[in-house]
Amino acid sequence: MPPGTDDLLLGKLRDRDAVVRRRAARDIGTARLKAGVRELIAVLADDASAPVRRAAAEALGKIGDATARGPLERALRAEQDDAVKSAIVAALNHLGGASGDYPGVVPVSEE
Repeated sequence: MPPGTDDLLLGKLRDRDAVVRRRAARDIGTARLKAGVRELIAVLADDASAPVRRAAAEALGKIGDATARGPLERALRAEQDDAVKSAIVAALNHLGGASGDYPGVVPVSEE
């Protein structure tokens, strides 16, 4: 990626437009940008848009940083949206959890 791309992507996580935030989360996950883990955790915990939270969870799973495990587990307990819950479980599974660890939630298939 060109210089400054990381900062540009991370900045887009705070954009007013949910579509921009979702795309940024996906791009950070695709790039496996470890510098984005903390920001993605914040998005997962606080963003008003379920599709943005789902993209953040998916990105955290792709990045695979173990520091996201605790925040993902907390988000799973607090989350109301089923698609976001499934994405969180999938992310936890990428971090080494077993699907049986999260009864009642089936991970979504990856796109």
